[in-house]
Amino acid sequence: MLHHPTSNPGAGASAAPDAADTLIVSGALVPPGAQDGRWTAPGATRISGAGERVDIIVAGRRIRAIEPHRPDRPAAAGTQVLDARGTAALPGLINAHTHNGMTVMRSYADDMPLMPWLQEKIWPFEARMTPEDVYWSNRLGCIEMIRTGTTCFSDMYWHFEQTATAVRDSGMRAQLAAALADFGAADRAEEQKAVARDVVAARDRFGSRITLAFGPHANYTVSGATLAWLAETAAAADIPLHIHLSETAGEVANCARDTGLRPPAYLDSLGVLGPRTFAAHCVHLDDTEIALLAERGVHALHNPKSNLKLASGGPMRYRDMRAAGVSVLVGTDSVASNNSLDMFEELQFAALLAKHATGDPTVLPAGEALGLATSAAADALRLPIGRIAPGLLADIVLIDLTHPMMFPGHDLAADVIYSANGRAVQSTVCDGQVLMESGVVADEAEIRAEVMGRLGRLVGG
Repeated sequence: MLHHPTSNPGAGASAAPDAADTLIVSGALVPPGAQDGRWTAPGATRISGAGERVDIIVAGRRIRAIEPHRPDRPAAAGTQVLDARGTAALPGLINAHTHNGMTVMRSYADDMPLMPWLQEKIWPFEARMTPEDVYWSNRLGCIEMIRTGTTCFSDMYWHFEQTATAVRDSGMRAQLAAALADFGAADRAEEQKAVARDVVAARDRFGSRITLAFGPHANYTVSGATLAWLAETAAAADIPLHIHLSETAGEVANCARDTGLRPPAYLDSLGVLGPRTFAAHCVHLDDTEIALLAERGVHALHNPKSNLKLASGGPMRYRDMRAAGVSVLVGTDSVASNNSLDMFEELQFAALLAKHATGDPTVLPAGEALGLATSAAADALRLPIGRIAPGLLADIVLIDLTHPMMFPGHDLAADVIYSANGRAVQSTVCDGQVLMESGVVADEAEIRAEVMGRLGRLVGG
């Protein structure tokens, strides 16, 4: 049955699970890296030949056990059995930076520089969007992520309540940052502070799969006084901050002109940088700024496809950032600038770009790339996901090992990073619930129809 926006955002939250098995993922191959998160250890991704098939036993929301596969394993009444023979089980991928509410803008405005793209196309389109439009755009984006193996994403967008309701209705997991921008106007600043207070008040309203954050858009759309207030409020409430940082050369130059500081130093002077800060793009950083991010524990969010398409410069100095100890994660950005939410493609671009930029083919190997969107991202988000192990939440994707992109199967990580894309995903599980089975996602046709009914007004405005 199609889920429509609910008037009560707290409705539909998952009930507490009982101890009975609710799902058995039957007969999958699970590489060691998927279990312990050590993707770069010897043999961490090799499952060819004598790989042992297992049954992943899920009780409620969590993995209860991983046991040798038994085709005749008894299942109690009410237990769902997901046939995973011929597949490899991976932790659900984590998209560390996107704007899912923009999914209705895919291919709407392309081949433009960033600021004209925003000012002439994106912001006017967004001004025509109602909160309900944002809900359905998010539902559409969730379908794409479920189909391509993403079970959790970190988002920044307007109308956070509608976004949270849509994510909850989709069955996915997310950290959702309410987009905030005052453009230097005092009245707008007070409105944005009110939204931030609403975020704090609503943090437990949408169920266990959804956490909320502050999303000050960037140093050029949020005044210094508001940024400082958000940083202080976030620290007091232990709320994450999600912000764009040093995406373009023009942004850096303008910040230096207007404040006397480049963006990282400017944000640091306002208390914005810290271990709960997620900074998107981080393309134009010098050595001192990389060291500053490492010292403050900031999570840098790499968006290679969007950066390439918008010609933002760079690329991100991945090797230098990792050598300095910066936490680096990977995200797609929105489909308005990517134009895809497929994290397997994004990881491929990240790996290839790191090699190209340094002239070193050993930089960002396949196993390390896979870890950026699983165990590393889970640790940064402080969530018990990103690995397949007893006690952790059951976020699992099944990769079809018979797919031509995955054959003959010398190394799983190399196949999924350099060869495959999200089309190799057969089934998707989040929080112990099957969201896609054998390529079928419930409600997809209805969601598409609902979005199509809205496009004429949105585009024609």
